Amino acid sequence: MTESGLEQRLPGHPAVTECVVVEGEQVIAYVVAGETGRLTKFLTELVPRRRLPDVVAVVPALPRTPEGEIDVAALPLPVAEGPRPEGGKGGGAAAGSGSLVVGGTLLFGFLAFATTNVFWPYSTDLSGVPLPWAALFFGLYLFECLSFGLGVMVLLRGRSALARRGRSASLTTAAWLALAWLLLAWWPQDNFYRLAAKTDWPQQAALVYGFNVTLMIAAAVLVAFVSGRRR
Repeated sequence: MTESGLEQRLPGHPAVTECVVVEGEQVIAYVVAGETGRLTKFLTELVPRRRLPDVVAVVPALPRTPEGEIDVAALPLPVAEGPRPEGGKGGGAAAGSGSLVVGGTLLFGFLAFATTNVFWPYSTDLSGVPLPWAALFFGLYLFECLSFGLGVMVLLRGRSALARRGRSASLTTAAWLALAWLLLAWWPQDNFYRLAAKTDWPQQAALVYGFNVTLMIAAAVLVAFVSGRRR
């Protein structure tokens, strides 16, 4: 049951046959209803305004797993909205969230690019590399920085998106951190490797276990998350 108890109370409306409430960056109430004309008023009478769902999505049926449980991961996003309770955030929040992620990715990616030679002097020096290879390597550096920027945004905002997959809290947190690390690691990893001497065995071993092995573990965590059973 959600904090507001909507999943237990919504079926009290005569037109609602099934419902599920998903809480993430938005609180979305998915309802199977014959008619929705008075559903908004019904909701406002059920719970305090501050606990109203952001979006009420009317769907023809709730998806089910082979075991007969509601398949939360198969619910549509972005949703086709039904009646929206007054005072809710509305569907514009999803688009706003996407714009925030893109903007944050560009911002943190730019900061990574601008500070690369501060942390790793000469690691991206391409003065001795002929074209077109210099351009290709420069593109690699840009991608690494953008990956870092996206990783920062996943770290800041990504857990709620994974939470709606219905896994345990501990596995969800592990997958969230693993996904962030898979994106964050490329920028520091490649810069450290480019400056490391091939025969500096202590540094090479530290880099392998600090980056390569942890990235393998992160990938394995995501495999466990994707294939794990819902709560």
